[in-house]
Amino acid sequence: MRVSSKYFSATCAVIAIAMGCSSSLYAQTDAAAQAADDDTSIGDIIVTAQKSEEKLSRAPLAVTALTGDALAKNHITDAASLAASVPSMNFGMYGGTARLAIRGVGFNSINAGAEGRVAYYTDGIYFSRPATALSGFYDVARVEILRGPQGTLYGRNATGGALNVITAEPTSDLSGYFTQTVGNYNLFTEEGAISGPLSDKVSARLAVKIVNRDGYGKNYGTGNDVDNAATQSIRAKLKFEPTAETTITAAFDYHHENDRNYGGHYGGQAYPAVFPVMLSTLLTRAQLGGPIPPTVRDYDSLIDPSNRRTFYGASLTVAHDLSFGTVKSITAYRHSNYTDKYADGTGDATPLTNAEKSDQISQELQLSGDSDTFKWVGGLYYFHERINGHVDIPLGVDLLNLLGLGPIPASPNGYVHGYWAGGIGKTDTVAGYGQVTWKITPELELTGGVRYAWERHKVKDSVQFDFSAMTTPNPLSSALFTPAPRSDSEKSFTPKATLSYLFAPDSTVYFTVAKGYKSGGFDLGATQAVAYNPEKLWDYEGGIKTRLFGGRVQANLAAFYYDYSNLQVSVIVGNIVNTKNAAKARTYGFEGEIQAILAPGLRLDMNGSYLNAKFKDFRTVNTDLQSGPVNQYAGNTLPQSPKWQGQAGLEYTYDLANGASLRFRGDVNYTSRIHFSPFNIDTISQGEYTKFDGSIDYIGASDKWQVGVYVKNITDKTTTASAVANSFLASNSLLSYYDPPRTYGAYVTVRF
Repeated sequence: MRVSSKYFSATCAVIAIAMGCSSSLYAQTDAAAQAADDDTSIGDIIVTAQKSEEKLSRAPLAVTALTGDALAKNHITDAASLAASVPSMNFGMYGGTARLAIRGVGFNSINAGAEGRVAYYTDGIYFSRPATALSGFYDVARVEILRGPQGTLYGRNATGGALNVITAEPTSDLSGYFTQTVGNYNLFTEEGAISGPLSDKVSARLAVKIVNRDGYGKNYGTGNDVDNAATQSIRAKLKFEPTAETTITAAFDYHHENDRNYGGHYGGQAYPAVFPVMLSTLLTRAQLGGPIPPTVRDYDSLIDPSNRRTFYGASLTVAHDLSFGTVKSITAYRHSNYTDKYADGTGDATPLTNAEKSDQISQELQLSGDSDTFKWVGGLYYFHERINGHVDIPLGVDLLNLLGLGPIPASPNGYVHGYWAGGIGKTDTVAGYGQVTWKITPELELTGGVRYAWERHKVKDSVQFDFSAMTTPNPLSSALFTPAPRSDSEKSFTPKATLSYLFAPDSTVYFTVAKGYKSGGFDLGATQAVAYNPEKLWDYEGGIKTRLFGGRVQANLAAFYYDYSNLQVSVIVGNIVNTKNAAKARTYGFEGEIQAILAPGLRLDMNGSYLNAKFKDFRTVNTDLQSGPVNQYAGNTLPQSPKWQGQAGLEYTYDLANGASLRFRGDVNYTSRIHFSPFNIDTISQGEYTKFDGSIDYIGASDKWQVGVYVKNITDKTTTASAVANSFLASNSLLSYYDPPRTYGAYVTVRF
């Protein structure tokens, strides 16, 4: 495709201006200024975004890195609270499934077994299930968010980017911490870790986090609260260093939830002109209907939301230094199992169950090295997953009769079988990759990389849409449709090329062309005869990273253009949700991050982005309405693609006479309208909003303890994280999920 010369002119202009400013300011700096201490310069972070260690300020790609201290200071506890600190990142949710999006490339499927477009990693291990991104961060050393397709080093389903969580390692000295947090909604959070040597060559680390919180809303039908939290997490690491060249790390983690969280709420009518009211409100409680609850955070149902999930896994990482490089093996097993049940936004007439159970194994072998002329990393990767998932929606008899779909005979419990779709899917992937950086001069580097992958998908699934009577639990009916098992395979070739130039110490300009892809496959329960194809995305990007005023300012800027083809979109065929390759898109934008020391003790950090993400070709019926002619929706904004978003934080640290310090921090973040539907209906979107956070911390003189208070969403703004238009049977009501209300609390941390 041809990239607009206007776009490239604008990109080059931004970079040229930044280089000019940096060059003139760099003339004012010297080696002494570059070596300034932490009180007068922005500290640099070592990242492993390209699978080898390098300074964040020199890494030629768009990556945001937050240390564990930064996460704690900003009270970032999960992927949802992370998004405001990362330009071009948006977080949504469907049930207990995270919808991560970067630069408008996100996750909008509602089918069981679906995979996201932002790859989620912990300690170098890919977590295939989007639900695991909601399990929270704890005992984290660093989080790295890579923006843009990462097809070469990360491979499958990294079309939008990658989110790497790097947890703390065992230490050679006895150390640890404990943090107790209490807050409104009866919040009690305990987090802690202990680490130290077991022998001269063996060290271990144990980390735990427990969260208990009352709900943000109430179910008036049962009297119980909803959207509460009851979670327990534990991670253990054992590090064995038999020789100076070899390190062996074994890890195990476990996460469990049993609460009434993640339920969808009634968010109004998607198309009020067609369905002015929720039809089930015309039924009595005994007929499975229910009144609209007092607020959007509440329920009025005889069915409490139910969230049950268990995630666990084990890994073995072996690294050995050779004379010319390092060889590493990462072996991992992951298990995830969750079931979410709740009323489907229409009282009790259409209860919804989403369930997935997955087992995955992966093996990666890496070889990396660095010389005066070349830096390289290459490897082989194998991945296997077996997933069993389904969606179950029994339908109320009286609702069906009200809609004129009857007469439906009486049922023992008031329901018919309704809709059930699910099955078993298997995925196998084998890939080889390599990336080499040629150090042409000490300042000029050329990087080239490629990944070749083969992937196979197998599925055995079923679907029913049956109006015969059911009993509890809901057995599958004789109307079940089960086609023969199907399989499909695909190949992908994802290259990357980057030219970077170090025009001043810790100041880099780079240009990149890269390709990403998202796997094809089958929807569980869609019973497609033919698999949908992989998505493909070409990224043309330029960026600059520079340190100014003797290291007191760090600025990272990037501009990009995406050519996005074979988009996988969910369309309704009959009564079944299918994924089709039905669209093309183009996206362009720019983003920036700035950290600055304005005065001794006074720091400013900012990030912001502009995003223009539009369909180039999208011909379909409006599947939110499930009716009407085929239209061309070219020009519509992609879901989860706010045009403008930004965050600014101001922090002041005041040193006390006794060696302790007080830290005051305030944050503001802004997001323009976010569409959740590709049809850009305002009722299925979140309008622009601004939120404010604040905190005060007291840090003891020895840095061994600190206490603090915080408040998030100070003005108690109610915002929608995601919304889906229900079907005609659910009167086109909105199934909506909401961000947390105003929360506040206090904490104490003790370290040893």
